[in-house]
Amino acid sequence: MSNVKILDCTLRDGGHVNSWDFSPSQISSAITHLTNAGLDYIEIGYLTSILGSVNGTQFQNVETASRFLPKDRKRSKFLAMTDVALFDTDTLCPRSEDTLDGIRVVFYKRQVEQAIDFCGKIAEKGYDLFIQPMVTIDYSIREFDELIGRFCDTYSPYAVSVVDSFGCMLPNEIQPFIDVLDARLHNDVKIGFHAHDNLQFSKTNALSIYERAKSREYVLDASVSGMGRGAGNLKTEILAYYANIAQNGNYDIEQITHVLSEVTEPVSRTAQWGYSPYFMLTAFRRAHPNFATFLLESHDVSVTEFKEYLNAIPDEMLTRCTRPYVEELYAQLKEKREA
Repeated sequence: MSNVKILDCTLRDGGHVNSWDFSPSQISSAITHLTNAGLDYIEIGYLTSILGSVNGTQFQNVETASRFLPKDRKRSKFLAMTDVALFDTDTLCPRSEDTLDGIRVVFYKRQVEQAIDFCGKIAEKGYDLFIQPMVTIDYSIREFDELIGRFCDTYSPYAVSVVDSFGCMLPNEIQPFIDVLDARLHNDVKIGFHAHDNLQFSKTNALSIYERAKSREYVLDASVSGMGRGAGNLKTEILAYYANIAQNGNYDIEQITHVLSEVTEPVSRTAQWGYSPYFMLTAFRRAHPNFATFLLESHDVSVTEFKEYLNAIPDEMLTRCTRPYVEELYAQLKEKREA
């Protein structure tokens, strides 16, 4: 079998589409069928202890999340993601045979110092540590090399990913970051890749990973139906089919179709994700896709007008997207046009 493994993040990244409002039956269905399908890693949601109330696949602690885990995990490992700004590591219980196997930690470039301490506390509790430097393209190759060196000098992670948060990276841009990971990490540390499909390059980028996965294990993120923020992700069912046909894989596609039927397709009747010219333009600008999501929720903006809007965003704000800022900037541009 290939050295490339699949990590399904439907219940986590897909939650950006429906505010993580998966019913208990949908959560159980997704986990059961993805486990039976033989998915290597299944990410079941977010850990968000800082929030006063949570929903669906948002969990305030590992104990609550772990209640959804199957008794027979087969060959799957079970994970949750957490943001360094949204979880109190002092509330984290030690890993046991009844808990999640690993935790994926996301952080922006401006949060590196916080992330190093945060990740250390997770590693101390015995969890497999997945390091996810969001918007990896924000780092120069030298900065990324220094970042990975600092993590490696502090503790040994289970996996480190290149994260194309804005769906803007081309294969020739991904390669240098993977080269850094290949050179820096011990051979038993996995290299991950998280793609979004704003430019429709996620499949091309994924196939390039298969071509180089010779001496170590790689982990590709995907979600059923591509369900995820903005333009969405690699599609689990397509990636698994490719792995079976071209890489001697052994994923049960029929089990994944149950997740399509019982989880993602019902959500798609009331919520949307996937390619649009607006998300394409955020990728061109290398801006957070929520600039499109938030603006279009409240305003009828043409593609041409949206391009003008993106050009008005200062570089330092491209990753700092909040609803108030989106509205403030739009009001400023509207006032300028009407003056």
